Amino acid sequence: MSRIMRFEDIVNNMNDYVFHMLGCGAIGSSAAIQLARMGAENFALYDGDKVEQPNIGVSQYNIKDVGKTKVECLYHHIINITEKRETVDKYFGIFPQVTEWMPMSENNDIVILGFDNMKSRLDAVTHISNHSIKPFAIIDGRMGAEHYQQYVFDKPTVSKYKKTWYSDESGSEESCNMKATSYCSNMAGSFIANTIRKVVTKQPYEVALSFNFPTMTLQKNSCFKY
Repeated sequence: MSRIMRFEDIVNNMNDYVFHMLGCGAIGSSAAIQLARMGAENFALYDGDKVEQPNIGVSQYNIKDVGKTKVECLYHHIINITEKRETVDKYFGIFPQVTEWMPMSENNDIVILGFDNMKSRLDAVTHISNHSIKPFAIIDGRMGAEHYQQYVFDKPTVSKYKKTWYSDESGSEESCNMKATSYCSNMAGSFIANTIRKVVTKQPYEVALSFNFPTMTLQKNSCFKY
C-alpha cells in the first residue's frame, strides 16, 4: 500500500516537484517532513548549522541528532519516510554562500524560505532572481513564537519580494524563528504544505496570510494564478 492512499484523491503529484528547503530549522524541517508524508520524494536541503538542544523543542529533530548537521539529520528523517535516498540532495552552508546550487528546471522547482533571519531571505531571492531559470514558486514562511506570516511568489523578482520584506533591525522582537514554539513551527509546516497542495493541483491559494495564535485569527489574501 502507498503512504498517500488515504488522500490521493486530494493530491497525488507531489513527487513531480523538487522542493528546495533553504534553511532546515523549525520551519524548514516541519515543512519537509509534512511534504514527504504527502508523497514528495525530491528534496534539496540547504543549511550550515548543527542541531542543538533548543532545536529539539521547536523542530523535527530528536536527542540523537544533537551535534550533527541539520541537513544530514533531516535527510535521514525524510528517507525514513520516502525510502528514496537517491532523490534527496544535501548542501552544507548558508545560502547563497553554499558552494553548490541544485540546477532548476523552472517547471517543477518550489523553493521554501525557512531561514531564521530576513537578510538571508533577501540574499537567497536576489541570488535566485539573478539566474535565467526561475523556480515554479517561492514560499516564504516567517515565524515568531506567537505569530506566523507567509507569502507566495510565482514569478519571483527582487523588487516584488522587497514589497513584503523588512530588515532584521526594523522587524518585531520575534523576528522569523529566533523565538519559537513547537505549535507555531508545526502550524507553519502545515500552512506551507497546504499551500503547496493548492499550487500543484492548480487550486486557488493565499498569496499572503497572517495567523495570530493568541487571538486565533487568520488574515489572508486569496489569488488565483492559473
